[in-house]
Amino acid sequence: MKGRPSMLDERLYDEKELEKSWLLSYSDLISLLFVIIVIIAATSSSQIDSKLREVQQAEWKQQEELEETIKSKEILELEKLHLQREIALLELRHRQLAAAVEAVQTEAENGSKRLDIVRSQLAAALQEMNIQFEETPEGLMIRFPENVLFASGSAELQEEGQRVIASVAEVLRRFPHLVRIEGYTDNVPITSGRYRTNWELSAARALSVMREMVDIHGLPASRFIVAGLGELNPIADNTTAENRARNRRVEMVVLADLEQPDQ
Repeated sequence: MKGRPSMLDERLYDEKELEKSWLLSYSDLISLLFVIIVIIAATSSSQIDSKLREVQQAEWKQQEELEETIKSKEILELEKLHLQREIALLELRHRQLAAAVEAVQTEAENGSKRLDIVRSQLAAALQEMNIQFEETPEGLMIRFPENVLFASGSAELQEEGQRVIASVAEVLRRFPHLVRIEGYTDNVPITSGRYRTNWELSAARALSVMREMVDIHGLPASRFIVAGLGELNPIADNTTAENRARNRRVEMVVLADLEQPDQ
């Protein structure tokens, strides 16, 4: 009979509907799981990229720090080498200075010894001539009175003066000391004669003594310093004839300094 469906048909229908319902739920679950997996994968990929960037940045920073460290080390090495060179130069200069000081001290000691020998030999040479000499801070000073060397108002050596200069030259030729020769007068103005002033006369007398040393006795001219000082530096006041005679003189200073060899 065709009419209402039977109970069997209804049950079969319900079972089919139930099967369709289960299939739909399973499909939805699979879809949901797929979506979750995609989301997780996307999130993981983003995190991985972020981590990779952090790792790369950390590597770049480490690389930069390493390069800076290497540069700093190189700079320190260069500074160390520079300091070592500076220290070596300072040590060299110190050694050179110490050697120079030692040489000066040795030369001073040798010069002092030489002056002692010069003094003793001059004393022997001038002993019988009544010529005064004394030690000064510059060296040995010999004082020649006018009447021993020159006639009044003259700059030409007398025979006695030539003998005195010869005795001194014989001693000086043995030593390389520099010699300064200074001429002096009293304060009485010159009114006649060859020289117009005491300055000219004192300078001419000092030069005459030097020329005797050089031209006659062969001492090198480079050893001598000549000056005419006129009435300056009197050794006595000019109030008496005796004192004025004392001021008219030639002084020869044997200096501690030595003649320098030609370069």
